[in-house]
Amino acid sequence: MRNDLFEAALGQYCLPQRLSEWQGDMSGELFTLIGVLVGAAASYIGGALMERSRWRRQLSTRWDERRLEAYLRYADAIKRFTSVAGRLAAGKGLFDLPQPLAQDVGLERLADAELERGYAFEAVLLMGDAETISAARALQRHAWVLEQLVRDMRPGTAEDWTQAFGQFQEKRDEYYVAARTSLGVYAAFRLRAEDPVILGQDPRQL
Repeated sequence: MRNDLFEAALGQYCLPQRLSEWQGDMSGELFTLIGVLVGAAASYIGGALMERSRWRRQLSTRWDERRLEAYLRYADAIKRFTSVAGRLAAGKGLFDLPQPLAQDVGLERLADAELERGYAFEAVLLMGDAETISAARALQRHAWVLEQLVRDMRPGTAEDWTQAFGQFQEKRDEYYVAARTSLGVYAAFRLRAEDPVILGQDPRQL
């Protein structure tokens, strides 16, 4: 009888201690589980952010490549257009340039060059930023002045051609500056108006 009472009293005394131990074990396991979940979530979020950043860098690189192609194509088209216009001007006595073109042949080539320039400009409109698009528009307008002179759409002398061509070259520099900035090319670029080679005496005139 005494033993039963002793065991009952002992059980009542030990029960709170056992509950406390059980709760302690559960708390430790819960904290461990929370730590695992937090670590997994942090790892997933970190990986997702890194993947997203990598994808954005790849996308930006691809767009920069397409933008560079568009800018180069337009610059080449403008160069072809003004080269034909210059040879036509030489044929009219407005410009001193080798291999002058006769009107009948030259005007047809100029029309083809203008068509290609228009196609190239569409790519700049699609891929370019606002500053480069504006610079491209200004450049083509000055190229059209050269076209008007050789098509007799406006009267002009050799001095008028030289002045118009010089203004075109200034706008071409501005286009290059805008395109380089758009592409993140921050190396120094010297404008024609500031280049000592251009400002110096032409060796062909020595």
